[in-house]
Amino acid sequence: MTQDNNSHNQWTLQWSSLSKYRSELMGLAMLFILLFHVGGRHNETLAYCFSRCGNVGVDIFLFLSGIGLWFAWSKGTSLKQFYWRRYIRVYPAWLIIACLYFIPLYINGKMDLAETCMNITYYHGFWTVYNELHFWYIPAIMTLYTVAPAYMTLLNRSRSWCWLPVVFMLFCIAMRYDPTLWTSLRHIEIFISRIPVFLIGINVGQWVKERREESRDAWVMVALLLALSAYVCLLFEGGLRGRFPLFLERMAYIPLSISISLLACRMFEYFPLIARRCLAFIGTVSLEFYLIHVEFVMKQLKPLSLGYWLTALLTLLITLPIAWLMHKGIELGVKKLRS
Repeated sequence: MTQDNNSHNQWTLQWSSLSKYRSELMGLAMLFILLFHVGGRHNETLAYCFSRCGNVGVDIFLFLSGIGLWFAWSKGTSLKQFYWRRYIRVYPAWLIIACLYFIPLYINGKMDLAETCMNITYYHGFWTVYNELHFWYIPAIMTLYTVAPAYMTLLNRSRSWCWLPVVFMLFCIAMRYDPTLWTSLRHIEIFISRIPVFLIGINVGQWVKERREESRDAWVMVALLLALSAYVCLLFEGGLRGRFPLFLERMAYIPLSISISLLACRMFEYFPLIARRCLAFIGTVSLEFYLIHVEFVMKQLKPLSLGYWLTALLTLLITLPIAWLMHKGIELGVKKLRS
């Protein structure tokens, strides 16, 4: 009887695993994003699927960020401490990369001084120019950090507010088909359509903190969500690219990212320790990796026409040590600042 109970407990869905394997999940998400940015061609079927659907890594990041924010908020820290810890993790790395990227554009006469300063400070171009997406995740996550305490305060007041992600899903539909909204907001659609998964992450944060468990039957639902959302994405990417509003696929990314995260946590339990440590290492420096890998590494490799997989591998191997050095340097600087 005891053995049966242990077997049953072994297969329960444990929401706390999203916290236990947070670093590994972030590493996996960063690899997805890397494969997306390399960009395969239609005649490279497997590479093309990886490159297109790898975009879901962004949604995994946002989902995990929401969970992490709920943990931080529920500790009762002051608003000042909350913002300090969030911004000090992102902003120094952003300032370094923004200076390295935008100052040469100014020197070469491609950008005036005012625009350069605004881009370095808060990436003005993303908020005002359509398709200015080089580092869009940074202003997006900083904005979400800024408004998250208001949402979490509402949740503490009443869990009825947990339906707000659905409101934003409906807003995405309205934004795409209302001419006034679309004209005003189309340049930040990539950000607005990711708000729901971030808010869902905050919602799930309570379950993770409470170490909530579901019966093993819940895995059936996880499998269904994974299969159907992946199928929808493959339908979109298999021949409909350019013929559907992009927000539709990002709505499919929501169940895809959550089901991948839960299933990956389950699989991590059987991974060799070295594999988990490698993923966790990538996850630890994922912010710096994201900022460096495209503009400073991948764009230098692509003219060499090395092929999809070799370009991805070299980008990974070159970016990782640079990201680690940058991460450690900022960490040391922040410690000195606090002392």
